[in-house]
Amino acid sequence: MADPISLYDRLMAVKPAGLSNTTWMAKAGVSRMALTDIKRRGNASHDTVEKLLAAIGATFAEFDAGERKTDRDPTTQAERAPFLAFRGPDRPRDVPIVGTALCADLKFEDDGSLVDIEAMEMHFDDVIDHARRPLTLENRRDIYALYFRGVSMAPRYEPGELGYVDPRRPPVSGDYVVAQLRGPDGEDGERIVTVIAKRLVRQTAGYYEFEQFNPALLFKVERGRVAHLHRIIPWDELVTF
Repeated sequence: MADPISLYDRLMAVKPAGLSNTTWMAKAGVSRMALTDIKRRGNASHDTVEKLLAAIGATFAEFDAGERKTDRDPTTQAERAPFLAFRGPDRPRDVPIVGTALCADLKFEDDGSLVDIEAMEMHFDDVIDHARRPLTLENRRDIYALYFRGVSMAPRYEPGELGYVDPRRPPVSGDYVVAQLRGPDGEDGERIVTVIAKRLVRQTAGYYEFEQFNPALLFKVERGRVAHLHRIIPWDELVTF
């Protein structure tokens, strides 16, 4: 499996030719050290990435692929429409962001041996904030959002990056997903707290196979252990009319 392209390299890949980093950061309204920090740390907040892309008219699809399809500047209302649809001042902040935190690694079987998989705690009754609602999700009141924790899916999803999650649309192979795992709570028998955010490789009658990037590996989880499997919405879908 090829090494995933870094966050910094993806940003550099979509930067217009001839645009200096200083000018770019000024147009985006971010710290003049933002790109230096991203290169050094290997991560950035979703808000920073969003501002950098909006300033140059790059789409999230281009950013994810690490390849700029066209060389343009978002100078007109029409060209800025996808970003205004997501960031416009009239867009309400009413998508609940569910509280997440890193937890102890979970053990799953991989070709007969046990492997440690990075997992998160997610508390559905703990809404820590609200995210802006894109036009594409105008009538989807079941959508929720979360902050990614840990580095297992970097650079596709960096620590602290925000993700929108669709609990209704069934995931298919290749989708990034949040798998809610069953577990006893010591009181009422069972509740969902532990989740894993991974890439769904395939699903059978008996198990799900997932992929993580850091460390790179594939692993299986018995279907009976997965209470719910929710699809993480790709960014290009959030800004497409």
